[in-house]
Amino acid sequence: MELGNAWVKDKPIQSLLTIESLMAFVKNKKAGLQLCQEFICYNPARLPSPAQWVTINRYRAVDSFTHVWWMSKSDYPKADNSRVLRPYSKSMKTLLNKGTYNSGKRPSEHTISKKSFLTEHTGSICHNVIEIEQMDEMREIRLPHNALSIANTKSNDFFSKECKKNNITPHPARMPAELVSFFIEFLTDKGDIVLDPFAGSNTTGYCAEYFKRKWISIEIDEEYAQQSKLRFEDPILNSKNLINN
Repeated sequence: MELGNAWVKDKPIQSLLTIESLMAFVKNKKAGLQLCQEFICYNPARLPSPAQWVTINRYRAVDSFTHVWWMSKSDYPKADNSRVLRPYSKSMKTLLNKGTYNSGKRPSEHTISKKSFLTEHTGSICHNVIEIEQMDEMREIRLPHNALSIANTKSNDFFSKECKKNNITPHPARMPAELVSFFIEFLTDKGDIVLDPFAGSNTTGYCAEYFKRKWISIEIDEEYAQQSKLRFEDPILNSKNLINN
């Protein structure tokens, strides 16, 4: 579940709605949910908000992240972080090529052996902060190997172009494809069913199709449901041998 921050009306005060929502889920005995892990979806490219308290009165910093809660009825739900590895950093590649590093005891009291960091895993384990767009454009963004291209969140992706071509106003709050694809690969296997009860323009269904998952998407607004059909005309999907849904 992804949820952004909320603010008290007419006041520069952050609402506790987000925290209260999480507590309501995990404290509900009928739901039987555990919080497996909290993720932060960070997007420094977001416009300054709330505008009244950031750009006009300048009381607060830019609200640039959303919470993502991974909840499950099981303490050990299906998951595999080896499927969402990030490319190694340049320094890690150098270390692997060099074959040596400064081992021993660290200030944190951790003891690092001489071979701890020399095993080639084809990538590093992802952090629970998912950076949708990098702060420094000169720095290589390190999304998981199998995450959809960063271009899918921008105005020049296939869906946006098709909406413009057909004089359609696209859904104003589209889910980042990188975020959806990360959790689909992390928590599901090919052939599993992915459900999105608030689909919007159906980024979830698109990503599920891309990764060969079955999917069910529900959207109350027929206009958004209809425009979502454009996603499935994307040549990226049509060029792959995918499951038909």
